[in-house]
Amino acid sequence: MNASPNSSPRGTQLQRIADLGFRLIEAVLVLIFTGLIVLVFSNVVMRYLFDTGLVVTDEVSRMMFVWICFLGAIVVARRNEHLDVDLLTAHMSPATAHVARMVALLGVIVCCVVLGVGAWQQTMFNTSNIAPASGLPTAVTYAAPFVGAVGIGLVSLTELISLLIRGPRPPAENTVEHITEKGKAE
Repeated sequence: MNASPNSSPRGTQLQRIADLGFRLIEAVLVLIFTGLIVLVFSNVVMRYLFDTGLVVTDEVSRMMFVWICFLGAIVVARRNEHLDVDLLTAHMSPATAHVARMVALLGVIVCCVVLGVGAWQQTMFNTSNIAPASGLPTAVTYAAPFVGAVGIGLVSLTELISLLIRGPRPPAENTVEHITEKGKAE
């Protein structure tokens, strides 16, 4: 998401901070994924070559996988690359599609609030529950959906505010809307 030429210096600075934050999330994802690969691969090698294994692998790899899913969902939401069914919006006018997008974003924000509240309650409830093999609090796993809900909620809220400020846009190149408009003109 690049800043527009008409944006204020403060907006450009906020954009840079947001970009840095998302790069940090991506770096954390790489670290967790690398750790997951090393942990699982080491366990497989130990099981087949030495007839033993790491007891903590199943618990820790499950926790790592949950964090990968929710942190990855934040990054994908920021890039606007989640699965999008445009069966209806492809045939709407830009103004109607704009309103439909805002309604969809409101739905995402509501879902994030519900997920975030529930995940926070589970995180607090499980702070004293300790995983048997690793000794880590199970709250570590439940914190991931909370972080994901907050991240996706913030991304959706900023996009909603942006849509409210700038209004409907003409269809972009290589989209169904653009191709449909181009076909009508020919």
